[in-house]
Amino acid sequence: MAIYDVIIIGGGIAGLAAAASLKGKVLLIERAKQPYKNIACAEWVPRNFPAKPVQFTNEMLTIYPSGEVTSKFPGKIIDRESFQTTLLNELDCSIHLGENVKGIENDIVITNKSKYQANWIIGADGPQSILSKDLGFTRRNNLIATNFRVKLKKPTEKTTVIFSPEIEMGYGWCFPKGDLANIGVGVKRNIKKAIAFIFNYLRTQGTISEGFISQSAGLIPLDGLLNPIKGNKILVGDAGGFIDPVTGAGIAYAWDTGKLAASLINGKISRQEFSNNINVSYLKFLNRRKEKRKIFEEEWSNINKAVKKSWIAFSRE
Repeated sequence: MAIYDVIIIGGGIAGLAAAASLKGKVLLIERAKQPYKNIACAEWVPRNFPAKPVQFTNEMLTIYPSGEVTSKFPGKIIDRESFQTTLLNELDCSIHLGENVKGIENDIVITNKSKYQANWIIGADGPQSILSKDLGFTRRNNLIATNFRVKLKKPTEKTTVIFSPEIEMGYGWCFPKGDLANIGVGVKRNIKKAIAFIFNYLRTQGTISEGFISQSAGLIPLDGLLNPIKGNKILVGDAGGFIDPVTGAGIAYAWDTGKLAASLINGKISRQEFSNNINVSYLKFLNRRKEKRKIFEEEWSNINKAVKKSWIAFSRE
């Protein structure tokens, strides 16, 4: 059995950030043979995120049944496939693509191909994380998300978020990416109805062309932050609940928590400092956002009230 200092499960942004920062003998296991072809994401990040922009955005337009509001919301759109592929190719560690983790027994990771032992195990394997299940967590509250790459009819530096009864307990989006756009929906149910609505709405507004280039799908976890460390096991990114339950934003959090886990394992910070950092940077903030999401769902029968009491255009707390 091969023995490693660290095994990372998942080659997304959190896993890549950890792998790029770790010392010692590291194994990165990614289930996809050709990763990053199915990224269900609008690809918006803060401007200080370390990835090349496809374009910058300056404002966010929020549309809801009784009106609309434009907010200053500077950021940038990145190409995650390109960014993550470059990071993967630059890693100086063992990489196993197309290998699926089936289970974890103490410090042994069991895949469909072999078994591996490690001093540390990092779970960077998304909302349905194998490692989070091993630690006793079960996620029950998710949005079903789907994203389409489409052609824009005219360029814009404004992101758009849409709330409608047709997008049940969720929202739709249109985020420009040069001549293209990421459009999609995150819903609790009736996703086909929501998809039909968002396409019809954006075409009627003259925003997008007919058809789409590609489609991807995923889950947006809404349960909030999990306890990210237990013994020699650490959860990062979506696997640990480091995602905003209101907006679905999580790219920057994935990058940060992956690097933070590496700092702990490399001995740069103590376990207590790791926990303190999580508490200061994420615990209160994500708990407040979880409460906002709860308000949104409870007030859904009056969608205008739900949006005004929970959405970031009206309060960024």
